[in-house]
Amino acid sequence: MRSRIMILSIYPAPYRMQLFQKIKDEFDVDIFFENSEGDDRNHDWFFSSGAQLLDTKEGQQIYKEKYHRLKQYDLVVCYDYSTATAIKLITLCKILRVPYVINCDGVMLTAHGNKIKDCIKTFVIRGASAYLASGQYAKKYFLKYGAKEELIHIHTFSALQEEDILKELPSEEEKNELRQELGLPIDKKIAIAVGRFIPLKRYDILLRMWNTMDDDSILLLVGGGPEYDSYKKILEDEGINNVLLEPFHLKEELLKYYKASDVFVHPTSYDVWGLVVNEAMACGLPVVVSDACVAGLELVERGQNGYIISRDASDEIVRKTKLVLQNETKRQEMAYKALNMIQNYTIENMAKTHLAVFRELI
Repeated sequence: MRSRIMILSIYPAPYRMQLFQKIKDEFDVDIFFENSEGDDRNHDWFFSSGAQLLDTKEGQQIYKEKYHRLKQYDLVVCYDYSTATAIKLITLCKILRVPYVINCDGVMLTAHGNKIKDCIKTFVIRGASAYLASGQYAKKYFLKYGAKEELIHIHTFSALQEEDILKELPSEEEKNELRQELGLPIDKKIAIAVGRFIPLKRYDILLRMWNTMDDDSILLLVGGGPEYDSYKKILEDEGINNVLLEPFHLKEELLKYYKASDVFVHPTSYDVWGLVVNEAMACGLPVVVSDACVAGLELVERGQNGYIISRDASDEIVRKTKLVLQNETKRQEMAYKALNMIQNYTIENMAKTHLAVFRELI
């Protein structure tokens, strides 16, 4: 008889479901998502097949039944643990002595906290049977709130499968073929930025700064979202003609845009991880990223595969991007190192770590 696991997460990100499917290959798993979508993402991005949604009556009823029979599970795994539902579930695990695991995809550590929130975090985190951390920042976070270091397992957090990561850099011919297919200029250097068009990403600042770039460089901004009209107005009002705005694209199409580009730019004001950094590196792109992006802090080696700039130095991100674009030899070296760094960051490897932890506990 196979062991049983309950999994709780916030919303059905496609990479979550791909990971959970690999766990289901070995264990009997009941998957629950608190919301069918969220985080201001495009509706088409979400994938919930094989899971129960707590924002539906059916999902609520099934979860309620499973919750009241929690002892039937050998392990409970909370992939997002800060919600009221997750805290209640973890509390019951403590009462019934059901082993539970907490996952942290990424976190930005802060010097100042809220005493009440810190007490809740300590209660939830301390006492878990194991912790799954996306990197050193998540590890430090767990330690701060009472986790035992020997119970923390670092995994290669990613939304990419092995087949999504290039084994070698695309040739100039391959790039040009992709640019023709996508309707992009062949005779320009392309910097790409990918993300939702929201104030948090600070694309408005990037757009205004881009007017200082050379005529042979364009910015390709991909993602779509509520700030689209605002960005378009900035371009019109300031006469910026070296920027292209693209709507949301699913992964298969999006990877083509990365491969057709020369450098990735991410000026975000806050990303607890930032999977777009993984995606860009997987397509052989040097990364210029703000220090408010944990993926950048974990994956980018300054001057080797990219640059990390202060979120407060708005003009620095354009200067570093120009530096990458103007030096062909350096850009190729950085691209190679970016691709080499990201090779192990796959859903397959992430699943191996998770399964090893679950086997040990069960």
